[in-house]
Amino acid sequence: MNKKGDIIVIENNQRDKNLFIEVFKELGFSNKIAYFKSGKEAYNTIIKNKVNPFLIFSDIVLLQMEDHKLIDRTYKNVSKELNCPYMFFTTAVAQSFIIDAYSNPTKSYFVKPYNYEKFKNTIKSIIEYWLKAEKMTHHIDKKVLKIETSD
Repeated sequence: MNKKGDIIVIENNQRDKNLFIEVFKELGFSNKIAYFKSGKEAYNTIIKNKVNPFLIFSDIVLLQMEDHKLIDRTYKNVSKELNCPYMFFTTAVAQSFIIDAYSNPTKSYFVKPYNYEKFKNTIKSIIEYWLKAEKMTHHIDKKVLKIETSD
């Protein structure tokens, strides 16, 4: 995982994009934030420019049908090639969205809080979690335990 990589936001709602902009500005993480209006645009940029992002936030409700196919391909690239968590961040709470979100690896599903502070704290928690998760690999104890069995 490239913790210094870009944070990708796929959001075609200008109000929600502005919310992300304000939250990331306030939180002050050093990662570059890249915004895209569609999954197709994000996918093409990631692949063409060989971007190795840290995280991807994507609104699932506003994606067009064509984007769903491209996003599905992005999942495979994210999980196998980019080693990058992919988060659906949306206002919709529908069981089908949740099932679809968890049917592919390296993704999570979050409901956008309507309260600014809750929204900011959710984003902060997600980023801090993934920063910490990557660091945890350095603390794994590699001792092999000998298990004795009695015959």
